[in-house]
Amino acid sequence: MTTILDLPLHPLVVHAPIILVGLLVLGGLAYLLIPPLRQRIGWAVAALVLIAPASVFGGIVTGRQLADYNQPDGWSEAVSQHHDYAFWLLWTLVALVPVWFLFAGLDRGRRAARARNGAAPAAAEDGETAPASASDPAATGRRVVMFIFGLVALALLVLAAWWLFKAGHAGAEMTWGGLVR
Repeated sequence: MTTILDLPLHPLVVHAPIILVGLLVLGGLAYLLIPPLRQRIGWAVAALVLIAPASVFGGIVTGRQLADYNQPDGWSEAVSQHHDYAFWLLWTLVALVPVWFLFAGLDRGRRAARARNGAAPAAAEDGETAPASASDPAATGRRVVMFIFGLVALALLVLAAWWLFKAGHAGAEMTWGGLVR
């Protein structure tokens, strides 16, 4: 089992996914639901889309080491459940990666087409209120595909928040359940 200063690594590592996945969910919701923010926060959210699953994977690996050390004859039901929730979180975040980058790429293409076709009015900058330009025949299709990918990304973000809660709560129950009143 990996330790730092004679402490198991897992309790230290699991704080990273709690923060990073939480930030990803909040930033992702802002990116999806507030189009004028996309250009400002896009790189930060894109980085979180890649870093958050890595932090969850680190939590799973160190958690397995701790569980194997503490329960060498087999994991209890609570440990198995906690592990399963973390795995569902990991796979939800892995599924989010291509969906997120396709949505962001389409949004970037929308902005590039808008810039090529001349400056759009400030009120139409978010891409939602402006009519499709005749010089950009892909605008309507792009908007439909963006809507679909946006809904899928939104669902995955909500699901990631749910699995984060379930995994964190299960771990906290194992650690603190019955000790704090």
